[in-house]
Amino acid sequence: MAPRSSSPCPQDLPLAAATRLGTVTARLRDDILSGVYRPGQRLTEVALSEAMNTSRTPVTAALKALVEQGLVLYASHRGYWVREFSLDEVLEAYEVRGCLEGLACRRAAERGLPAALAERMQACIDLGERVTAGPRLAAQDHAAYSRMNVDFHNAILAASGNRQLDGFVRRANDMPIASDRMVLWGDRDIVRRSHDAHVRMLDAMRQGQGMRAETLMREHIHEAAQVIRQHWPRIVASARAAPPLAAVPSGPG
Repeated sequence: MAPRSSSPCPQDLPLAAATRLGTVTARLRDDILSGVYRPGQRLTEVALSEAMNTSRTPVTAALKALVEQGLVLYASHRGYWVREFSLDEVLEAYEVRGCLEGLACRRAAERGLPAALAERMQACIDLGERVTAGPRLAAQDHAAYSRMNVDFHNAILAASGNRQLDGFVRRANDMPIASDRMVLWGDRDIVRRSHDAHVRMLDAMRQGQGMRAETLMREHIHEAAQVIRQHWPRIVASARAAPPLAAVPSGPG
């Protein structure tokens, strides 16, 4: 149960304070989804405020906001900690993502890709091709590839023209191992298959092939879910064992 709060809502705060709160909340959310803070890890206002170089007030408000979003849990006399999700919950999130992002891909194809978004997706493809071209993956490419993966999927949502989809997909991504920020790094074949799927999706969208684009996206996310299922024990063990403030490689998005 979340602690009761008499803190003002963001809309009631001065602009600078509301902006700071939004920034701290977004950073903490991203750090949890990226594995900087591992499942089950305790989160203290003092440590977080020091890590973020801010006061405890926005950190406390951010933690309460993330409790409401379901990423953080709270209990009296224990404080806050990162929520752990079950395999079933993660697979359900992937199922939802497949439906939503498949719809986004189909709409993007049927509407026609704006030139700027097509160029943005092509830049993602170019980076993916470079990273996966060799026989092995390089550790230093992991972060760039993960950012590219998020950008590619976000560009499709933008191209769909449906402003509601972004919020729903964001909600489906709100668990660390299901997040599109996570990529199972080290297995070149898995990452290469994901890259090849991106190539085919962009081709379908450029050609206006809506049903093909939707099917490709659904299959892409379905395959990612199967990788999660197959590697679940190792993913969970890695997430729990990772030291604080160290990124945890996990499932593909």
